[in-house]
Amino acid sequence: MNLLIVGTDFPPFSGGISTYTNELANALSKTDQITVLAPGALNTKSFDLECSYRIIRTPPIPILRSTAFFIYIPYLTWRYHIDAVLHTVWPTALISHLWYFLIPTPYFVSVHASEILDDKRTLHRRLKSYLKDWRVAALQKAKVIFPVSNYTAGLVISQGIDREKIQVISNGVNPQRFKPISSHHTGNKQKKMLTVARLDLHKGHDRVLEALAILKNQGLTPQYIIVGKGEEEIRLRKMVKNLGLESQVTFAGYVSESQLPEMYADSDIFVMASREIPGRLDLIEGFGISFLEASASGVPVVAGRSGGVSDAVLHEKTGLLVNPDDPMDIAQALQKLLENPDLASQLGNEGRKWVEKEMSWECVAERLRNTIKNLL
Repeated sequence: MNLLIVGTDFPPFSGGISTYTNELANALSKTDQITVLAPGALNTKSFDLECSYRIIRTPPIPILRSTAFFIYIPYLTWRYHIDAVLHTVWPTALISHLWYFLIPTPYFVSVHASEILDDKRTLHRRLKSYLKDWRVAALQKAKVIFPVSNYTAGLVISQGIDREKIQVISNGVNPQRFKPISSHHTGNKQKKMLTVARLDLHKGHDRVLEALAILKNQGLTPQYIIVGKGEEEIRLRKMVKNLGLESQVTFAGYVSESQLPEMYADSDIFVMASREIPGRLDLIEGFGISFLEASASGVPVVAGRSGGVSDAVLHEKTGLLVNPDDPMDIAQALQKLLENPDLASQLGNEGRKWVEKEMSWECVAERLRNTIKNLL
C-alpha cells in the first residue's frame, strides 16, 4: 500500500497528535510505502533523514505553511501514485474533500477529541467552528473515521456522522522504548508518584496535590514528581506551599524524550486525574498516551475517569479509575497502592502484558492497515 499521511502536528512539535502521527508512520513503514506531509520547522533535517519513511515539509512560515497544504496534498497524491490518504486531524481532510472531484483518492481521518468540538475561545478555534458544515461533509465523504477512543467516537457521532463510517483505533505505545527496569520497589525507600503532562487545568495536578495533603495527614508522604510546563505552574506552586508539601513535590519542568523512559520506570505510581472542565471544550482527554507509557513501564496507574481515559486504563486490571473531582477518592486509590505493593505490582505487570499484546504501535498500525486495505 502506498499511503500519504497528512499531519499538522509532527516532530519537532510535541504533543499527543504529533506522537501519534510519527509513531504510526514508523510502524506502517515496516510493510508499506509511507509518505508524510508535515509542517515545516527549523532544524528538522537530521530528524527527517533518520526516519524510515519519506517526509515532505511545507515552508516553515505560518501563512505559507497553511497555503502549502492545499497545493501539496493533490500534488503528492498524483506525484507518488498514492493509494489512500490518512489525515491525522480533520482540518486537512477538507482539502482532500475539496479536490476529490478531480483526484478521487480515498481518504481516512483520525479524530482525537477537542479538535472536533466547536467553541470560540481562541481565534483559531473560532475559525474552525465556522467550517462546521464543511467538516461534516468532509467526514461523511471519508472512507472511514478513526476515533482514538469510544468516547471520541461518541463525539463524532454527535456531529451527525454515520456510525458505519466509524472504527475506533486507539493510540499506542513503543514497548521497546518504555519498559520496566530491574526491580526498585524494595526496601523502605520513599515511594515515587509521577505525572507527565502539560500543566493545564484539566490534567488534575491540583486534585492530586489535595489528595497528597490528605495522605500526609494519614502519615503517608510519597514523593510526587511533576514533569511538564504550562500556564498552571504558578498556581500549583502556590498550592504546594499552602498545603505544606514542599518537601514532597518536585517540579521537574521539561524533560527530554530520551530521559522520559527512565522517569517512568523509576516511579512506583503514575497518576493523572484528568477531568472535564465545564465550558472548556478545548480541554478534554481524548485518550492519554502517557497512561500507556506508564503501563509499558510496568507502573500501576491512577487515572481520572473522564473523556477517553477508560480506553487507556483498564480499571482494576492495569490501574484504578477515580472520580477526578474528588481528592478523597484519589487519595484512597493512591493509599491502596502505596500500602499494598503486591496489588501495585500486579497492576503494573498486567499493564505491561496488555501493552505488549494489544497496544504497541505495531498492533495499532496493523488494525489501521487492515481496515484501509479492505476498502481499497
